[in-house]
Amino acid sequence: MFWIAPEYRERLSAAAVASYDDAARLEPTDDYVEKQGRSTGRYRLDVGDRTLSLYVKKHLRLPWWQRLLGATRLFPGPAEHANLRRAAELGIRVPEAVFAGAEARHPCGSLLATRELEGYLPLHIYVPGPLTRLPEPRRRRRKRALIARLVDMARRLHGRRLYHRDFYLCHFFLRDDAAAPDGFDLVMIDLGRLLRSRWSRWRVKDLAALLFSSDVPGITRTDRLRFYRAYLGVPKLDDDAKRLARRILRKAERYRRHNFGRAA
Repeated sequence: MFWIAPEYRERLSAAAVASYDDAARLEPTDDYVEKQGRSTGRYRLDVGDRTLSLYVKKHLRLPWWQRLLGATRLFPGPAEHANLRRAAELGIRVPEAVFAGAEARHPCGSLLATRELEGYLPLHIYVPGPLTRLPEPRRRRRKRALIARLVDMARRLHGRRLYHRDFYLCHFFLRDDAAAPDGFDLVMIDLGRLLRSRWSRWRVKDLAALLFSSDVPGITRTDRLRFYRAYLGVPKLDDDAKRLARRILRKAERYRRHNFGRAA
């Protein structure tokens, strides 16, 4: 099973990438990490006098139950590709998928390639960095617009009972763009764990992950409260909102303790 975006088929053919095996043999250029049965890295493909820069996620091993079922729709590469399409259909900006596939002969491998987000920065770097260097009141307007954009993404997902499950600041990438609304483009990445569920625990998990990861210079208690009120669509927190907030705070504190323990 192998899919290539139609607009990239000719270019990838010129780079000798026409099948799953071709893609699986590609060697990373840099930014390579391998852990938990998968790898990610930057792959630069020479196509004529141009370079196509991709981030490729390769899944090297699968849980036993997925190997037993052997259904390619469950393979992480094609599954994340489907999740990207699902989020895009909701109006959420996501990376551009270039190719995806799974190894049908032996149910243990799959992959996904997306275009590199060139010129973008993850929010946990952008907020304490370039954002703090903007002059007032531009910095204040940008921060409020950014909060509104995060609220919009969260509500679009959660309104359909879809949950990211890794809803951290580092999974949102921003680039200045004078032609875009509010002067910037914001992209959500890493949708491999996107889940549809009726369980409220996943909503709490998403919001707690965002709260935990917002502990960076430049983000204040007022910013967090502004996000939460806008997310709920209320001017003032009622009893239900406060109960939900306590669940989110407890979960975020567990993230903090777990992260502190791993660092130690």
